[in-house]
Amino acid sequence: MSKEKKNDLTLKIFALVIAIILWSYVMSEVNPPFTSEFKNVNVDFINESALEKQGLVVMEPKNANIRVSVSGRRSEVLQVSGSDIIAQVDLNGYSEGNVKVPVYVQVPSDVRIVDYSPKEILFKFDKIIRRDSPVAVETQGNLPKGYVLGTPEVKPQSVYIEGPRTWINSVAKAVAFVKVTDKTEDIKATVPIKVVDDEGNDVRGISKEQNVVDIFIPVYQTKKVPIELQTESQLPDNYEIVNVNINPSTIEIKGKKANLSGVSSISTKPIDINSLIGNRNVPVELELPEGVSLVDPNQKVTITLNIDETITQTFDYTLKDVEIVNLDTSLNIDEEELNRPFTITIKGSSSKINSLEKEDIDLRLDLRDLEEGTHKVNPEIIAEDGIEIISVIPDSFDITLVPE
Repeated sequence: MSKEKKNDLTLKIFALVIAIILWSYVMSEVNPPFTSEFKNVNVDFINESALEKQGLVVMEPKNANIRVSVSGRRSEVLQVSGSDIIAQVDLNGYSEGNVKVPVYVQVPSDVRIVDYSPKEILFKFDKIIRRDSPVAVETQGNLPKGYVLGTPEVKPQSVYIEGPRTWINSVAKAVAFVKVTDKTEDIKATVPIKVVDDEGNDVRGISKEQNVVDIFIPVYQTKKVPIELQTESQLPDNYEIVNVNINPSTIEIKGKKANLSGVSSISTKPIDINSLIGNRNVPVELELPEGVSLVDPNQKVTITLNIDETITQTFDYTLKDVEIVNLDTSLNIDEEELNRPFTITIKGSSSKINSLEKEDIDLRLDLRDLEEGTHKVNPEIIAEDGIEIISVIPDSFDITLVPE
């Protein structure tokens, strides 16, 4: 390396050393301006007691942080920590609702505030309110088959709840839960009260005047019995009841075992039979014995009567129309006597009588154990249900049995 190049390198190294020395001097002795930012500086809430005196409470936010930038001499700024910065909001003098509250910031005297954010914090203040809430009883589980619950009794029937308006307004009901699985006797229990929203979730932060209630729930046996119609007054002449339709025909009742034991049916309250003529599904009330009630108190019972005019009809016959049975095979009836006429008069509803033919009535003459000679006999007449035999003229016959 030439001497000139070597001298040039030496000068450059010397200059660099001088620069480093000068920089160190400036940084340590001159102490230039310096800026630093502090994140997540905690904001203190002051005068919360003033809110309490107004019956207010902070709903949001529960805590707050801001960002603060400070500047000063480098050495002083470096000595500042986040805990040295005081950020506050004064909550005195505000009313219910959403309010922006200014943030006040203090820093050590050796530094100054360059900027901070946010400068306001949105607060939600709620009024503490009190309201009376009825206590609902809800059961958990199922009774054995043949048992039902009566109407619960709860003491006290309502409870005062207190808390922020927003939370109180979210309360759908105060409820007491009672377990009823496999119960066959009346239930007595002291259970805690819960306050819940529309979805059944607990509403927290609510205070209650008391935490428990006394519950009484009667337990009844059930029984299904038929319904019987009670009528008063009479149908017009020549009319009859063809059919009675009770809907439903049976009803489920409840009561204590002693009250149900003697009940085999439930009667309707007497109803004027003429009010049923031409009407369908007429509602009726039931006469329930003392201590007995309906499992479903809203169940309706209706009555429909099929009422028809009663008419008579006369049919003409001869003994040839009669079925002869049990005649001794060695005997015969005189042929002239088989042509002997007689008439039958019947009565029934017009719907049945009008559709009836004479062949629909069964006629039979039983000659069992009769010997040769003349005998007085009575024909047997068989008609369908709802048909009444009014008269048979003549009602008996003299017939002569002769050898074959």
